Amino acid sequence: KSYKVDDIKYATNSADIDKASEYILDELITFLKENSQVRIEIQGHTDNVGTKDINYKLGIERAESVKRYLYETHQVPLHKINVISYGEDKPVGDNKTKDGRAQNRRVVIKVLA
Repeated sequence: KSYKVDDIKYATNSADIDKASEYILDELITFLKENSQVRIEIQGHTDNVGTKDINYKLGIERAESVKRYLYETHQVPLHKINVISYGEDKPVGDNKTKDGRAQNRRVVIKVLA
């Protein structure tokens, strides 16, 4: 069984975690501490502005920023965290609109049992 956390959003061309996203990650820690056997996959996503290569790199940077936050702030063991970038390949919003692009600039965390 897997669980998804997907409310972590980013500004254009940014991999910085905002306070709202920190709160979401801090809430996730409670679950992770209660379920120490689980592993997580952090998926970085972007909108379609820029080249595929740049967006792939930005997706990795976003996923790595969450990994770093979980490790440095909450000491989540690194061997329990996998990061992957999908770049612009898995949009959830319409990249033709401002709101759609904002929805696509995100990190999704899958909690794997």
